Amino acid sequence: MSASPNFQAIKQVGLNGQISLGKEFAGKQVQISKMSDGSLLIQPGQFIPDNERWLHTEANLKRLEKALDWAESHPRRDNFDEIAERIEKNGK
Repeated sequence: MSASPNFQAIKQVGLNGQISLGKEFAGKQVQISKMSDGSLLIQPGQFIPDNERWLHTEANLKRLEKALDWAESHPRRDNFDEIAERIEKNGK
């Protein structure tokens, strides 16, 4: 990476292997990459859990988009009142 840092700090890694990045990153996810020279690259972002990764393939995203389009063009008609009447009349 050729970008120059706009922030630099010296941090001490604790005995438990942890380091504080500061309140700016509190509650956020970060990706930590260990580079071939031993340096660490820390990138904030939003990451997809492994068990949801299947959904983000191109084929599944297209299928999901198609399903959402269909759902929008076929609004659900709830007939709970009709069902309740039938149950009261017929006991079923």
